Amino acid sequence: MPEYRTATRFAALLTLLLSLAWLAPVALAADDASRVWVNTNSGVYHCPGTQYYGNTKRGKYLSESEATESGYRAAYGKRYSPAAARTGQSAAKQGLIAEPQARSTEVWVNTSSGVYHCPGTRYYGATKRGRYMSEADAVAVGNRPAYGARCSR
Repeated sequence: MPEYRTATRFAALLTLLLSLAWLAPVALAADDASRVWVNTNSGVYHCPGTQYYGNTKRGKYLSESEATESGYRAAYGKRYSPAAARTGQSAAKQGLIAEPQARSTEVWVNTSSGVYHCPGTRYYGATKRGRYMSEADAVAVGNRPAYGARCSR
């Protein structure tokens, strides 16, 4: 009889975990979208969709509340706006889709940092974790160009 109870409890727990599994990607996507890039050298944070988001030499990702609690200030006095971030990201995606050569440019995406590198650059295919994909696909899944410079052919 105890084996039956253990199996039933395990099945119930497994069912619960599987039913909640769909929440994980939603929570992670919301968490990534609300992250800002903190330039630890200057004490300024940059919001998604802006020029220096993830493109400074030293920095880390934090939520905006963590950044302000740690004493960092918004770049140019502009606080995080999810609508502005979505607009900036969609404009970048549209720019890549409009250019056919960008679709065929194969870039190296550093999967740890979410930065992609163009052929012929220092870190192209040289980071510890990464994979190759087209530039348009890299931008479509949320990656950004190294140093803010897109690839040109």
